[in-house]
Amino acid sequence: MTDIGQDLAAFVPALTRAWRSAAIVTTIAVALTGCGGGGTDGAAGTTVVDRAVIDSADTTVNRSAIQAESASHVVVPRHARFEGKTYRQWVVSFWQWVNLIDNGPFFPNPLISCTRPISAGQSGNVWYWATPSSYFHALSAPNTPQVCDQSANVIPAGTSLLLATLDTFSSTLLPPGTYTPTTVAGERVIADRFADRVQDLFVTIDNVPVTNITAYRVATDRFAFTAALRWVFGLPEHIYGTGTAAADGYYLLLKPLPTGSHTIHYGGRFHYLPGDFGPGAVPPDYVVDITLLITVGP
Repeated sequence: MTDIGQDLAAFVPALTRAWRSAAIVTTIAVALTGCGGGGTDGAAGTTVVDRAVIDSADTTVNRSAIQAESASHVVVPRHARFEGKTYRQWVVSFWQWVNLIDNGPFFPNPLISCTRPISAGQSGNVWYWATPSSYFHALSAPNTPQVCDQSANVIPAGTSLLLATLDTFSSTLLPPGTYTPTTVAGERVIADRFADRVQDLFVTIDNVPVTNITAYRVATDRFAFTAALRWVFGLPEHIYGTGTAAADGYYLLLKPLPTGSHTIHYGGRFHYLPGDFGPGAVPPDYVVDITLLITVGP
């Protein structure tokens, strides 16, 4: 083994411990479901955005329709209400949903693996999609593109998708660690700090880019949630119950897509700074590259 290989072998376990003890949860998610939300959004806009379905039975025609309108056209404006909620309320609803999902035994929590069927645990006219989090996967498979093939699980026509791209989550309920907030005010501070680390963000829908993605940053107020008995962030300490949290990141609420197959490609990177995970070497950038394959029913 070369000197570089030996250094890397020694560095990875240490960095793994630092990452695991961090109280910030970095995750990417494509959010999709109709659970309730909380909080308020300071945005002035209150226009209700009409939900539209492009009526076509042919996938090629469907994609042409998206391209003709531009991918940005299928994204609900950042300061609009959708299905009676603001972006901030939908983001809160997403985190309440994903934290309540038990991690096994039949399906893993979606923050662990994208093999969980997209239809599992969904209801209503908006579905959530949670991409596996760097909190669990950053060192085991760093900078590795992932293909999440959900094409066999049909999404009902008229269903919207809340796409949570690169985002962060912080809670005092998380296991103790270097970056576990000691006060509820610290939840927002930590979530904001790590959302500031996001760079090179991109989203394409059927190969058509979404523009002005940075305008879709959403920071929540402090909110309450219930952690499942086998809480994805509470293992192996077996932490569960009620807690408070804050989230921050980039979220796109997609209007219903046309019938047929679709490819959503998104990603970016977290560029960490000295001290983000305690003393020692700065962790390498965590690069996210997700290809989500979905099917919308007639």
